[in-house]
Amino acid sequence: MKPTGLIILSASIPLGWLCASSAGLVNVVAVTPTQAGARERPPLDQLIDVGGYRLHLKCSGSGSPTVILEAGQGGGTDDWDLVMPEVGKDTRVCAYDRAGRGTSDPGRRKLRRFDSRTYIELRNGQEVVQDLHALLANAGEAGPYVIAAHSIGGPFAILYAHQYPDEIVGLVFVDVSHPEQTERADALTTPEVARRRHDGLTQNREGLDIDEILAQVRRLDWRTSVPLYVLARGAVLPPPGNWTADNWAKYGAAHREMQQDLARRSSNSRLIIAEKSGHSIHQDQPELVIDAIRQVVNLARNR
Repeated sequence: MKPTGLIILSASIPLGWLCASSAGLVNVVAVTPTQAGARERPPLDQLIDVGGYRLHLKCSGSGSPTVILEAGQGGGTDDWDLVMPEVGKDTRVCAYDRAGRGTSDPGRRKLRRFDSRTYIELRNGQEVVQDLHALLANAGEAGPYVIAAHSIGGPFAILYAHQYPDEIVGLVFVDVSHPEQTERADALTTPEVARRRHDGLTQNREGLDIDEILAQVRRLDWRTSVPLYVLARGAVLPPPGNWTADNWAKYGAAHREMQQDLARRSSNSRLIIAEKSGHSIHQDQPELVIDAIRQVVNLARNR
């Protein structure tokens, strides 16, 4: 049974063919590629100061709203090479490298003393949101924005939309992290496997505090009315090490439930199953992500 208030689409159906009129959904209609009067804007590819350190920002295209591409953990501008050029044909689009990734400078990190040892404090979601807000303001990339996010980029998009709701007119989630995913995964594995996974989360290349980032989103109980398209992986992949086939199948079902839950967070949403994709839908089936972004941009313009 499909969730109430959602349309669940197979990735084999091009999104551009659809015009939904169910209760709580906005019709998709044809619009011009850019808003009337939108001026041409030069491409941008440079380091921008955000308050003592610089982040790499890359933008192209013209029009409004501006699409912001938020990468997954350890990713950056290059992750969107198959998506960004096509989106830039319709509107302004920007991708960036978070602090310490790509050509961006490392962010400011606090040192903590505990039990006679010195630790580098991990970065939380609020710090990432502050970086992005300062980056866009200092680069002169004015909103409103549609944020398209992958993996851990999803919680950053939610935190941004919560803190700056007047700037966000649409969201596209690409197999994003759910605030309850670590708990759901831990329930299906042994304590030892769970401990190793959490150790890995806290030792990631970006120095992100994944547990705290997800906890920040849980505390919000976030809801929105802006258009939201949720793309979820649909390919059946072999279980990774330390997972039984049965538990991996159960987690696959749990993952689908969590993606459905994310789609329910908006009164105007779509859930699309990318049946030929693993976690990186924007690289496995980029055409689905491009089409979803275009649909959300058009909905935002019509609103």
